[in-house]
Amino acid sequence: MSQILRSALSTPTDRAVRCVILLWLIAANFSPNVKGQPASLPRFGDYPVSAVYRGAIRPPDFGSPEQYQGTDLRCFGGSPKDYAREQINFAGHFVIGDCACGTGCRYLFMWDAINGKFYGRLPPGVINVGPFDGGGGEVVEFKAEEHRADSSLLIVEGCAGGVCDCAVRYYRWNGSEFDLILRQPSRLPLSCR
Repeated sequence: MSQILRSALSTPTDRAVRCVILLWLIAANFSPNVKGQPASLPRFGDYPVSAVYRGAIRPPDFGSPEQYQGTDLRCFGGSPKDYAREQINFAGHFVIGDCACGTGCRYLFMWDAINGKFYGRLPPGVINVGPFDGGGGEVVEFKAEEHRADSSLLIVEGCAGGVCDCAVRYYRWNGSEFDLILRQPSRLPLSCR
């Protein structure tokens, strides 16, 4: 490198610019995105459980049917023994089920298959999965939920709390509640634009 080029690149301003560019490149490649969320999408394999329960399924303890009405009564007012036929499908020893609340509308619930402990409406609550008018003949439909017996990751895709909070949400069961890991906005029905 010539002496002129070396001296031109060695001024304090040039060194500062190079440092800023280097720090920006490092941050862009190795850090969470600007919202503090993971840079890559969570996968089921990222949240493994140590074992999957293989014993008898204990029915959910819904409590007294008198506490329920409407959709809840239909979903939780029957015989808990009917639920004992289900299979473990989440986080090693839980069963996730869904309750329909209308066309394209549902909410999730779960129970611990070992002791029957019941967990009512899981996040994000009522979710609308469509089909919705996407405009121009396009139909917008969402996957609803995805979960596995060998993972504590729950993925919910749809519009929560109405039709305009549409996203794919990634939750991790921490043993007592769900932690939101990532929320990715998704396409919107025509009525939300």
